[in-house]
Amino acid sequence: MKRTKSNQPVTSQRALDLSCRFRAANDEVIAFVRTISNDEWRSLCEREGRTIGQVVEHLAAGHLVIGGILEAMADGLPLPVAARRTAETGTRFNARQAVGFCGHSRQQGLRALRRNGRVIERFLATLTDEQLARTIDTVEGPITIEQEIEEGLLGHTNTHFDAVRQSVDRSTGRPPAFQP
Repeated sequence: MKRTKSNQPVTSQRALDLSCRFRAANDEVIAFVRTISNDEWRSLCEREGRTIGQVVEHLAAGHLVIGGILEAMADGLPLPVAARRTAETGTRFNARQAVGFCGHSRQQGLRALRRNGRVIERFLATLTDEQLARTIDTVEGPITIEQEIEEGLLGHTNTHFDAVRQSVDRSTGRPPAFQP
């Protein structure tokens, strides 16, 4: 592995690419949220069963939750409790979380997306090829950090953003697949 003069591992080009992909996905969410009204922010996201705002806040908070899992994986540490949630405990956690987000404004949601997105973007950019290839055993089988970034972090972002965009597009008559 290449090292810098300070004997630190050189960041992986794959990690830089993943960081850029994450930034692009998060920036797309931010651009979209900036276009919605406060009424739309408080409207129901049908697929999620909670408001658009609660889903966006969940998405932003999820950046840090999944980032914590990725960091533990990268450092070879025990996984945080969030990584061991069942569907049932995850549903209960999300319901409690939604209550906490119910009074948040669109501006608060945008701040959370920006802040949490920057934290995760910077973290991803520091990963090495060795860390990206590190695997952990899960109920479904072994998974690499790179796979968790793809399926967990980017998948979480895209799934929730698709639900938000679909609800807003349906309620406003915007053409599907709005591109900022």
